[in-house]
Amino acid sequence: MSVIVRNPEGQIKLYSKGADTILFEKLHPSNKDLLSLTSDHLSEFAGEGLRTLAIAYRVLDDKYFKVWQEMLEDANAATTERDERISGLYEEIERDLMLLGATAVEDKLQEGVIETVTSLSLANIKIWILTGDKQETAINIGYACNVLTDAMEAVFVITGNTALEVRQELRKAKENLFGQNTSFSNGHVLNESKQQLELDSGAEEAVTGEYALVINGHS
Repeated sequence: MSVIVRNPEGQIKLYSKGADTILFEKLHPSNKDLLSLTSDHLSEFAGEGLRTLAIAYRVLDDKYFKVWQEMLEDANAATTERDERISGLYEEIERDLMLLGATAVEDKLQEGVIETVTSLSLANIKIWILTGDKQETAINIGYACNVLTDAMEAVFVITGNTALEVRQELRKAKENLFGQNTSFSNGHVLNESKQQLELDSGAEEAVTGEYALVINGHS
């Protein structure tokens, strides 16, 4: 999310906040040193279960901003491809940002969350958490609300950056479920194709114990 303001000195500035994975892609190349330091801080914060955001800014030239504002007004009034034009203009202005730093806040679970998750688990309901938080934060939240527990046999984390890497990590996780490095286990087949990697119903029933799967957003 971004806001554009004019400060008391008359400068026009754009301030932008968001997930580090998104905001860091919009930074000016000169941010390299601060980017490395901020990434370390974000990892520390996320490891403590805190919710994080990165913050950056850009000084806008008056003439550039005036032209951009007129184009935005035209896009808002457009009858065709309105959303695409507006999105493109924001992509244009949210670039070459200068990193300010990062924030971290504690977001405690609401009352009754742990008890609700426990009841759902006892009813054999599979639970998925979808979050935009960093992986470390998501895992900490998972443990905090008992979706993940120390009693589990294993927690598999998928972090592949390509389809091939993701398939390889999924394959390895499923091989670990059966304790052997083959495509067959107890007469059940691990079905693989370029599009999918899945257990047949019989193989799924053959798995004993509790396991969890964490899939990174880029995967």
